[in-house]
Amino acid sequence: MDIRAPSAEQEAAFYEGRWAEADASDASPRNYLVKKERFFVRRLKGVHGRVLDVGCGGGWRFLSRIGPVAGVDLSQRSLQSAAQVYGGLARAGLCALPFADESFDLAVSRDLLGHIPLEHKDQALRELRRVLAPGGLTLHYVETSADDPLSRFARRYPELYERYVVAPEGHVGVEPAAALFARFRAAGFVPLAEIAAYKGFIYVDRVLQYFDNEYCERSWPLRLLVAACRPLARVRPLAAAANLAVTLLVEAADHVLPSAWAGGALVFYAKGS
Repeated sequence: MDIRAPSAEQEAAFYEGRWAEADASDASPRNYLVKKERFFVRRLKGVHGRVLDVGCGGGWRFLSRIGPVAGVDLSQRSLQSAAQVYGGLARAGLCALPFADESFDLAVSRDLLGHIPLEHKDQALRELRRVLAPGGLTLHYVETSADDPLSRFARRYPELYERYVVAPEGHVGVEPAAALFARFRAAGFVPLAEIAAYKGFIYVDRVLQYFDNEYCERSWPLRLLVAACRPLARVRPLAAAANLAVTLLVEAADHVLPSAWAGGALVFYAKGS
């Protein structure tokens, strides 16, 4: 599928003001409930040093306990929010980081690398490696291209897939989890953890975002699923309960479903020599 990457100007305009709220959680109960946040909290226990948060959004207070944090984002509004929790900020993209070589001991991102076009992803990883000190660590949650039945169905209709799945959140650079792991290794990172995650299930709001549209005309089971999700989404306690159920299903499914079904990847690497 040919997904056209946005220009630099389009990319900056797209992200301005999105995901700009600061995350004040700090190893809170929610951080342990949410799989990708739990991954960060557990893997970074006892880690100290200079931190780079790339695509930082409004910032995450938890990272400040590790050491001084520099946040990088394309959105000026996000950086204004991140100023509440981070000491250093820069408006820049991952492919051209405005920092000297070996400036950080740890580089992290959440929900970022799936937004980097595939043709730019190797350069992005080279930049991460460049700014890490020898033996430095890098930890990410990355959106990946799932090969579960629902995702395969969605990609059968490229125009709809671009309009309702890719474009709303800018996921122009997703790839299978196995390809992502290989890319990090080829860039000179030594794996400490590579976990294919979020297999086979999506949350109520995502069902409606992706499929409450022309997709329903092409599948009667999908039409039933969307019809079931609509009333849940209208009542906040019901939506919360349904999403909690999905969270528990994901926890179980990630142990048994194929890695190729993963909609995300949790990765932890050290900078190789």
